[in-house]
Amino acid sequence: MRIRAFALVVVATATACTGAGGTGRRMPSPERNLLTREEIMNSNAWQGDLYQAIRSLRPNFFMTPASVHSSGSSSSMPLAVYIGRIRQAGVESLRTIAATSVVQVRYLDPTASQNEFGPMASGGALVITLYDPSKIPNAIGEF
Repeated sequence: MRIRAFALVVVATATACTGAGGTGRRMPSPERNLLTREEIMNSNAWQGDLYQAIRSLRPNFFMTPASVHSSGSSSSMPLAVYIGRIRQAGVESLRTIAATSVVQVRYLDPTASQNEFGPMASGGALVITLYDPSKIPNAIGEF
């Protein structure tokens, strides 16, 4: 009898943990340093520019890194913005990019951005991959 009661408690607990949707599937938690097109399109952020989308969904991208201790620190450089490997004019350039035109935005901390792009990116970087519908296969499998 105790085994049945214990089994009932285990089943009830497992059922409760699947969430109110009852499907048992959990939405993957977003990566702290990655903002994806899917996340943008599943929020209201798709309606605005990329700056607004990032501000809404990943405000930590714009925060000063914890490693910055003084104004003379090498990581006190401004946040760099790259589309692919091409450096943009700065964070304000995000206002000229529609949120819907992005596949992903990856945040690189100061160390990673300096390793990737050199000392001019030592304040951290946003690396943007733009959406290109011509690279999506169509229904019959052609490119």
